[in-house]
Amino acid sequence: MFRSRLKSVLFHTFNLSVILGIVWVHILILSPESLEDIEGQKFNNKVPKDLLDQVVAAIDSGNSFECSEEALNQYLGSIISAKESDGIGQFIQFKGLFVRLLEGQFDLIFVREAFGNTFTSSVRFTMSSKDSGIEIKVRSGRYGNLQVPGGFMNLMRSGIMRVGNVLGIEKKILSRPLSVKLRDGWIRLDPRLSLSPEN
Repeated sequence: MFRSRLKSVLFHTFNLSVILGIVWVHILILSPESLEDIEGQKFNNKVPKDLLDQVVAAIDSGNSFECSEEALNQYLGSIISAKESDGIGQFIQFKGLFVRLLEGQFDLIFVREAFGNTFTSSVRFTMSSKDSGIEIKVRSGRYGNLQVPGGFMNLMRSGIMRVGNVLGIEKKILSRPLSVKLRDGWIRLDPRLSLSPEN
């Protein structure tokens, strides 16, 4: 009888733990990621309209080019205006796409609004320089404040693909043999460094 009661207590404890875990995961997902550390969220028209031309001109002339997180987000805000699919567009509104530049990596953050609440989802990428251009890989991601491995970011694949389609010219630039350096709040592109091993 004691064993049956113990099994019953353990069973109910396990079920309660599962329920609490599910509730906690939903709370994390529905809690938007903090964006306070991201520069350039509000459009201020300070970024030169020929920013892309400046990048190309610098690279073609063999010079390095540095861009701040603020300038990059201002540039993205001026060219990206995403729209949700017709099925969910009446409930969810796209509010913005932002980049957080970190040491050797960056976050791409989608901000949406539904029923008066803000929701975020983000992907963390790593960047490295290769002879064929800049290689970008998914490292991890977040749904709200829930951090997940990169393999769980498939739900964001369509949104990332749409952004990639808009940034066609920028992707061509990054496919050139460049050296890239990411640090907190800045990105530096340098075509002058040889990426091939010396003989």
